Amino acid sequence: MPRFLILPGLLLATLPLILAAGDGISSAELEEQEVLGHVEDVRLMPDDIPAQARLDTGARRSSLHARDIETFDKDGEDWVRFLFDDHDGGKHDFELPLEDEIEVTQASGQETRYVVKIGLCVADQYEETDFTLTDRSALTYPILVGRTFLSEGVLVSSEHDRTVKPGC
Repeated sequence: MPRFLILPGLLLATLPLILAAGDGISSAELEEQEVLGHVEDVRLMPDDIPAQARLDTGARRSSLHARDIETFDKDGEDWVRFLFDDHDGGKHDFELPLEDEIEVTQASGQETRYVVKIGLCVADQYEETDFTLTDRSALTYPILVGRTFLSEGVLVSSEHDRTVKPGC
């Protein structure tokens, strides 16, 4: 029966980091991992837009607060335009290629969401990542960063927030 390494106060961002004894990763290597808080300052690229994000190891996808969402055709391709409200007084217009359209099931029912790809900087990690567009105005943070982005060995502490500035 495998034994698991439990780190008090830490939520591990990905299943590969839940370590059974003998996985070949030492506790010293774990100690070298950067620990991020459950809330971090981030930047959306390429426009270098500062915002606050909730790092959520329970969410697979990342989501972005978007208003006035509309799709349109641009040179035969599907695009989407929307307004990103950073919850700090900044309003940012985006026009991006539509990557996908997905159905999200929540307690309130099913919702269709558009997916766009945006550059995201958290700590010193940068990645072009998929975001679903949704109204997050009733939520504290305009961005939710999910496991897809966090899968590169990031540890998330539920006891901490704003542990590091974006350095991309």
